[in-house]
Amino acid sequence: MRTTTLALLTAAALIISPCNADAQKRGGTLTVGLVSDPVTLDPAFMGSYFENFIQFNLHETLVHMTPDMEIEPGLAEYRMVDDLTLELKLRPDLKFHDGTPIDAEAVKFNLDRYLDPKTGSARRTELGPVKSVDVIDPRTVRIKMEQPYSQLLVALANRAGMMVSPTALKTMGADFATKAVGAGPFKFVSWTKNGQFVLERFDGYWRKGMPYLDKIVFRPISDETVRLTNLRSGTAQLIDAVPPQSLAGLKGDKNVNIVQRDGVGFYAYSFNVRKPPFDDVRVRRAFVMSVDPNIIQRVVYFNTGRPAHGPIPPAIKWAFDPNFKGVSYDPAGAKKLLAEAGHPNGLSVTLTVTSSPINVRNAEIIQSQATQAGFKVQIRQIDASSNIRVLRAGDFEINQSTWSGRADPDGNMFNWFSEKGPNNFAGLKNPQISELLVKARRTLDRPARVKMYHEAQDLIAKESPMLFTHFDAIIQASRANLKWTQYPDGAFQLFDASLE
Repeated sequence: MRTTTLALLTAAALIISPCNADAQKRGGTLTVGLVSDPVTLDPAFMGSYFENFIQFNLHETLVHMTPDMEIEPGLAEYRMVDDLTLELKLRPDLKFHDGTPIDAEAVKFNLDRYLDPKTGSARRTELGPVKSVDVIDPRTVRIKMEQPYSQLLVALANRAGMMVSPTALKTMGADFATKAVGAGPFKFVSWTKNGQFVLERFDGYWRKGMPYLDKIVFRPISDETVRLTNLRSGTAQLIDAVPPQSLAGLKGDKNVNIVQRDGVGFYAYSFNVRKPPFDDVRVRRAFVMSVDPNIIQRVVYFNTGRPAHGPIPPAIKWAFDPNFKGVSYDPAGAKKLLAEAGHPNGLSVTLTVTSSPINVRNAEIIQSQATQAGFKVQIRQIDASSNIRVLRAGDFEINQSTWSGRADPDGNMFNWFSEKGPNNFAGLKNPQISELLVKARRTLDRPARVKMYHEAQDLIAKESPMLFTHFDAIIQASRANLKWTQYPDGAFQLFDASLE
């Protein structure tokens, strides 16, 4: 089989947990401090970064992505029958949280729901050229594609592979979005908006002896200082989004462990190319030329992570191009280009960001730098859970577009820059870019895909639908007595976590 994601396909045994199962202690309540609440609990409509921290604990995927970004079995083992057919074999005696069976009919129901245009799910795009989902026997499903698709397993290891109870979905209707019934290691207990989100152990979980924790309480704490205070005091045992400037102080605390790794996402800002002033590529390029990501790297991120010039992060080693520099920082050239675009006296624009301190700091540095080129930047702050709605509505000129990322360049590129991409909030329409990204999806040869992604990245730089600033490191922290596994997208998968 060709060198590709699909080349990883083999019959496989049970997953070995990243943590040492023999050393794990059972019981206890874990309190997690997050930046914001999720927007929805229904995988069909998840789109917010903040759902990452809850989704894998409430929902289970058909296959699983390891911390090393390799695919392994999840609810199902898998094999490629041919280049157009993927077979899934469910483990025996699987149950949803409501006790109903996870069988082939349930898998078909979920995938058909994601694929149905009437559902309006972003999962439809992620599942690409899937033509049909066929039940072979009670535990076996075959997925047939119209053409080869390198991203199918990657999609099934994320939201498109999350299975929900068909019975609960039909019974609960609109309430399902706030009280979802899945098959993850923990089941829903309660959700108080902007208060706390509570899950408890699901005793029917398929991984033997897991999860270890009795309960998880997620608390939205938008203030980073308050999050850190909760961690230091032990009120919270795990927090996300540790501010880089706090690392030095935390390293001296023997009760705290800092966990850091290269992430697969990017920090960027979408320009609304559908209306003035950013419908003019010269204005977009001028803005990009006026911002130096290296300054942001030093001042905001204290040299953690790396400056970004495009959508492919260094964590995706096989596709990252260290020589790619995108649009060069050139404030004088930016000012000249802005004048050529009809704005010799400068231009007033609004930059929308979420209101966390690090996002505001980013915006203030961009505001200061862009002034040199003649841009007068007004900063508009909104809450994190509203940001996805603002992006989808196109209610912005420039809008913060952070992305947790995917383990394959397709998830960082097709979603954002193809005409049909669910995250094409900028409204970019470039047939050449779309064609390259579609072709890369249909190509199973990895070196050929790399060439296409590099070509697309060059074209994206010329179009400048986004300002890229940073490839964030995933910086999270926990109490020293918590054992847990970090993932490159920053998502908390706590099936193997334990409090010692």
